[in-house]
Amino acid sequence: MNVGFWDLLKKHGTRIETAKGYYLKMNTKKDPDACVYLLDEGICALNSLTRKGDENIYLYFHARRLIGFNQLLTSHPLDSVEMPSVHISIVTKTPCVLYQINFDTFSYLIQNNRELNFFFIQTLADNYSEALNHFHYIHEENLVTALCQLLLSVCRREQGQKPTVPKFYTYEELARYLGCHPVTISRIMAKLKQQGYLQKSGRELIIAREGDLVKLMDSEVEFKY
Repeated sequence: MNVGFWDLLKKHGTRIETAKGYYLKMNTKKDPDACVYLLDEGICALNSLTRKGDENIYLYFHARRLIGFNQLLTSHPLDSVEMPSVHISIVTKTPCVLYQINFDTFSYLIQNNRELNFFFIQTLADNYSEALNHFHYIHEENLVTALCQLLLSVCRREQGQKPTVPKFYTYEELARYLGCHPVTISRIMAKLKQQGYLQKSGRELIIAREGDLVKLMDSEVEFKY
């Protein structure tokens, strides 16, 4: 993304800082202070809670992402009697810096700013693609493949460096996203490190053999852990 465009976009919003575990206010079009959010720093998650209080995570949002707009644009608002909806929330998974943009301002920009319009469409496409991949890997593939896909999708890439998985993705967080027990993730990760796919460098997790990790995902040979 063009840095100048992002900085210009932030000027239309109000800067807020949140701690980890903060639930963003999810407005509807009826709310006079309805807004969307620009995630400038940190990681957020789109989630819901089961009746037992367990967390289901559908998407992770990383920096420079537009979030919190879906309930403002859907044809069936969250409080619709005719179309009851699952209670979906956005929670900050790390300390975050966000910018609140008033929905009326956002609507005007969408209609009159071609660059924002393209960014918005790109955001929708990214959300759809990531949610579809998540659904596919946890329902159609084995857990090892799902975990490898997740690690590859969230890793940071810097020129001249091997891909690095952010420290935020603990075994507990990975297990929560993939719907399994942290002990299972620990066992798989230990085997991946033992076989050289992953390496620890201080507190960083490095994908040492990215190409081989991709081949492992496509392999029909059972990965025993």
